[in-house]
Amino acid sequence: MVGNSDIYDMGDEIRFSMTDWIETAGSPFVIMERDYAQRYDAEKSYNTICGVDGYAGTVEIDGHKIVVLGDEPMPVSIIRKGYETIIIRWSYAPGTNEIESIVNNLDFGTLSEISHEMIDFDSKDLVMFDAAPYLEEDSNAVKLQTLHKTVNINTYEYNSESVALIIHKLKS
Repeated sequence: MVGNSDIYDMGDEIRFSMTDWIETAGSPFVIMERDYAQRYDAEKSYNTICGVDGYAGTVEIDGHKIVVLGDEPMPVSIIRKGYETIIIRWSYAPGTNEIESIVNNLDFGTLSEISHEMIDFDSKDLVMFDAAPYLEEDSNAVKLQTLHKTVNINTYEYNSESVALIIHKLKS
């Protein structure tokens, strides 16, 4: 883990410093209910999780919906903007200064939306972590809390000559 994985409340405006990045050991990140995460069986579920195509998708395991942040593993930073959680995935960039500038001036209306998922969870308390290890072994786990059990996840792609980001916006 790089930095601290806490979520920062930025009010109505995105403002953050790119010091807080988490990474997996090569597996996708998953988002699921915190209660189910305690019983999640990584060995049993790993092939199902890795079967998700694209940057975001869902699977159901043991009757629980799981969001999979798929494709290739990328460092992730998480920020809070009002009632939204924004997950920034770093595909490539010369450094954090360029990403910070882009994110701090981000206009979602100019981004290409590449997918949209609506998930009905059983709880508002969610957690995001590396799909491979068991939760208690994963120091990169990040607690997420939503206002409602229904969460919309919009996935966007940002591309320029020098920076490529995948951005997931979670809103409940």
